[in-house]
Amino acid sequence: MSPSQRTTGYWPLLADLRFEGFLWAQFLGAFNDNVYKMIVSFTAVRMAIDSASSSRYLAIAGAAFIVPYILFSGYAGQLADRYSKTRMLQITKSLEILTMAMGIVALIAGSLNLLFIVLFLLGTQATFFSPAKYGILPEAVGEAQISRANGLLELTTFVAIVIGTSFGSALFEHWKNEPGTMGATMLGIAIAGTLCSLHIPKVPGAGRRGTFAWNPFGEIVAGLRGLRTRRPLALTIVGISWFWFLGALFQLVLVLEGSEILHVAETRSGLLFTALAIGIGLGSVLAGRISGDHIELGLVPAGSLIMGVFSLLVAATTNYGAALGELVAVGFGGGFMAVPLNAYLQEESAADEKGRMLATNNLMNSVAMVGAYAMLIVMHGVLGWNPRAIFAALGCATLAGAVVVTRMNPVIVVRFILLVAANAMFRIRVTGAENIPKSGAALIIVNHVSYADAVLAGYATHRLVRFLMWKPIYQVPLVRPFFDVLKAIPIDAASPKTTVRALKTAREELLKGNLVGIFPEGSITRNGEVMPFERGYERVIRGLDCPIIPVYIAGMWGHPFSCKGGGAFRSWELWCRPLVRVQVGEPVSGDKTPEELREIMVEVGRRGAADAPSGIRS
Repeated sequence: MSPSQRTTGYWPLLADLRFEGFLWAQFLGAFNDNVYKMIVSFTAVRMAIDSASSSRYLAIAGAAFIVPYILFSGYAGQLADRYSKTRMLQITKSLEILTMAMGIVALIAGSLNLLFIVLFLLGTQATFFSPAKYGILPEAVGEAQISRANGLLELTTFVAIVIGTSFGSALFEHWKNEPGTMGATMLGIAIAGTLCSLHIPKVPGAGRRGTFAWNPFGEIVAGLRGLRTRRPLALTIVGISWFWFLGALFQLVLVLEGSEILHVAETRSGLLFTALAIGIGLGSVLAGRISGDHIELGLVPAGSLIMGVFSLLVAATTNYGAALGELVAVGFGGGFMAVPLNAYLQEESAADEKGRMLATNNLMNSVAMVGAYAMLIVMHGVLGWNPRAIFAALGCATLAGAVVVTRMNPVIVVRFILLVAANAMFRIRVTGAENIPKSGAALIIVNHVSYADAVLAGYATHRLVRFLMWKPIYQVPLVRPFFDVLKAIPIDAASPKTTVRALKTAREELLKGNLVGIFPEGSITRNGEVMPFERGYERVIRGLDCPIIPVYIAGMWGHPFSCKGGGAFRSWELWCRPLVRVQVGEPVSGDKTPEELREIMVEVGRRGAADAPSGIRS
C-alpha cells in the first residue's frame, strides 16, 4: 500500500513517487497539447483575411482537437474497463512522440490543413488517455484521498495549461520563422512525459468481460441508457460538460479579447488565459482541502456563483490588469465546480463500468465544447457580438446555473454554508468517521453540549443526517428555513402527540435506509457532563436491524453556544478558534439499555481525549 493510502492529506500524496510520476506524465501531456494549440490558433488568426475568418479558423482548430472524443470515446472506455489503466496511460503517452514528430513536418510545411490533422491526432491520443487518467485515481489513492487527488490533478492540469499557453504564445512570437525549432521542442516534451509515465502506480485491469463493441457509439449509448436510472450521475455529467463548455468558449474568446478589446500582443494575450488557468488551479486545490476525506458537492453552486459574478466584471472592464485579476477569480470558481463533480463521478461509478461512464462523460464534454465553438461562430461571426458582450452572456448564464442547482438540491447548499461557518468559528478534528456507513440506515446518537452539535456531528459524514430537534429552537424564524431544508424533525416534550409523531418519522427514515440523529440526553447538559439517557431512541430503533453510532463532541463546553457560556466570541479571530473534537465510535447494536449506551458514549469521549495529540486536547 502506498503512503497516500495509509494517511490522508496533500503531503502524503506528493510524497508518493508513483503518484508524482502520474502527475508529471499528465502535466507534460497537457502542457504539450496547449503549446501546440496556441501555435495553431495564432497561425490561424494570422492567416485569416478578416474577423469572421479568424473566429471560423479558431473554431475549426478547437473542433479538430475535440472531434476524436466524439468518435473514439466508446473505444477508450472499453479498453480502460478491460485492461490495466497503468498500461493504457503508458501506451498512449508513447503515441504522443509519434504525433509530435508529425507536428514537426506540419510546422515546416506551413500548411494549416496539416496542422489541423496533427491537432486531430493529438486529440485522439488524449481521448484514449482520459478515461484511464481519471479512472485510475480511486484505485491508486482510495476514497479518503480522492478529492485531494482530483484537486492536485486539476491543479497540475491547469498549471500545464498556464505554462503551455504562455510558452506557446512566446514560442510563436519569437520563433514563428523557425518552425523546426518549435517542433523539436515539443518532441522533447513528449519524450520526457513518456519517461515519467513509467513510474505511474500499477493497478490491475478491471477485468470486464464480453465481446468488444466495434460500434464506436454503442458503448456511449449503453452509458447514456444507464444514466436514465441514475439521476445523480446524469446531473454530474451535465455539470462537468457545462464546465468544459464555459472553458472552451472562454479560451477562444480570450484570444479575441486580447486583439479586439485590450489591443495587446500575442504573449500578453496568452497571459489572459494563463490568469484563468491559475485561478482554476488554485480553486481546485482549495476545493480538495475543503472537501477533506469526503466529496463536497456544495462547492458546485458556490463556484458557479463566483464564475458568474466575475464574468460580468470581465465584460465591464477594458483595463488589462483588472481583466487579469477578474479572470483569476473566474477560474477560481471553475475549480470549485470541477473537483467535486469529477470526484463524485469517479467514486460513484462501479469498478467494471468506470471506463464506460468516463468515456460517456468525455463524449458529452466534447459535444459541449463543439457547441461552444459553434456558439462562437454564431455570436462573433454571425451576430457580430464583441468579446465583452459574449462574457456578459456567459456571466448571466452561469448565475442562472447557480440558481438552478440551488433549487434542485438546496440541501447541499445549506449544508455547505453551515460547514463553512463551522470552519470559520472552530478548528474541527474528526476521528473515526469511517464508522459511519457510506450507505444504509444508522441511528447517530450525539452528546448534547451546545446548540451547534448537529452541525458539528454532521461534519463527520457527507450524508444528510435528519436530526430530531427541540421544537422551540426549530421554530426560530431566522433559522427555520435552514432546518426545513435539512429536514430536521421537530419534537416537543410537552406534547405527547408531537413526540410520538416525531419518533415515528425518525423510524420511517431508518426504514428508508437513511441516517437519523438524536440527542438521547433529551436536553443540553448544564454541567458539561453526559447526562442520563432518555428512552426515546428505543422507540425509534426497536425491532430494526440498524446500528447505533455514538458521536462524542468535546471542546464546546464554555463556548457561548453552550449553557455555561464563555469568553465572548473570540472564536471569530482566526488564531483563537477553539479546537473541537468530533469522535465517532464504533457501531453498536440497538438492544443496549440507556445506561449501557450512556457508558459507551462516555468511553468514546475518554478514548478520544486519550488519542488526541498533546497540545490540542480540549
